[in-house]
Amino acid sequence: MDVKELEYDEEKRAFVEKLGVYYEDHGIPRIGGRILGLLLVSNQPVSAEQMANLLKVSRGSVSTNVRLLVSMGLLEKVSVVGDRTDYYSVSESIWDNAIKTRIDGFKNLRKIVEQGLKAVEGQSNANKNFAEMLLWVDGMISSHEKLLFVWRQEIKD
Repeated sequence: MDVKELEYDEEKRAFVEKLGVYYEDHGIPRIGGRILGLLLVSNQPVSAEQMANLLKVSRGSVSTNVRLLVSMGLLEKVSVVGDRTDYYSVSESIWDNAIKTRIDGFKNLRKIVEQGLKAVEGQSNANKNFAEMLLWVDGMISSHEKLLFVWRQEIKD
């Protein structure tokens, strides 16, 4: 694989910035969203150094956020023949991984809510709030599991 100079025009830059703000609004650091955006508009793997230069941020910030995105299954490390530099690209199963991450998060939340429910046993208002929260969490798990099934059917076709 030959790594060429990245084309990064104003239209791509605007998309990357908007995606960064979107992800920041949803609990991921803005730079993480910007890195994801950059890799989505790149037609080739991108090194951490290239990310830092194009996004005008520190290598440390890139490194921290790349690790986060890799751990979430959104990015993957790839190698380039003849180059010892680590490169990254969007994971082949990025959206599948994103859904699974949400399911796992809701399952963890369910365990926490169950502990809370035990802690307030006998307190009618608190019991009602926790019971409703459990219903909500179960609904989120169920809907995301259905989404994952539908997603996998869609990408097979």
